[in-house]
Amino acid sequence: MIIKHLCLIMILSIPIIIFGQKVNVDNGYEKGILVDGYKEGIWEYYDNEVLKLKVDYTTGKLVYLVKDTSNYVIKTEAGWEFSKLDIYPRYVGSLEEILKILAMNIRYPAEAKNKSVIGTVLLGFEINLQGNVDNIKILRNIGDGCGEEVMRVFQFIPNIWLVASKDGKQYKSRYILPVRFQIGKRTQTGDIWKQEPKTELKELNESKVDYSPTNYLEEVVVSAVQIN
Repeated sequence: MIIKHLCLIMILSIPIIIFGQKVNVDNGYEKGILVDGYKEGIWEYYDNEVLKLKVDYTTGKLVYLVKDTSNYVIKTEAGWEFSKLDIYPRYVGSLEEILKILAMNIRYPAEAKNKSVIGTVLLGFEINLQGNVDNIKILRNIGDGCGEEVMRVFQFIPNIWLVASKDGKQYKSRYILPVRFQIGKRTQTGDIWKQEPKTELKELNESKVDYSPTNYLEEVVVSAVQIN
């Protein structure tokens, strides 16, 4: 069940919400009506201009979910394992918009930038049986405030997800969000990016194994460019 909620995601994209009036929203990621700042009726959500999800906020029900025959990780009595699902765990909204908002709002920490710290932060989280994010943790940090910055911005994302479901039974699921911090130099022929040492890449892969099996969100890239 999807509960009625205030469109908090819009705080990050800084819109103007006029209370006491109906506002039609059609921004390329979502279509629907806001009433006093709340979503009402059927909303449509798009990724890369493809309809992925419809939710009726008046009845609190899922109307449409694009078919996905992929295997997703859920927690069964035997532990975490891959399974095909009737309803797969996903954010109730546009994943494309979420990833762009994360990329736009995660700042490169000044200390990390000054030290030319690069690498990938891994943030792990679970989706519980209420459709909320739970047990958020930094699985891999690269230091100098990068992990803390990822955690700070991730917690701004509205906490509403579809619960994994199979044969009428709901299950916990989990994801990894990879956020890659990269630093480059701007030259006349283009930007040249500093490469991670092989030892760092090995550590990254080992960190993923420790949280395996899991689902993955698309990688978010945070860049800083030095101009000569």
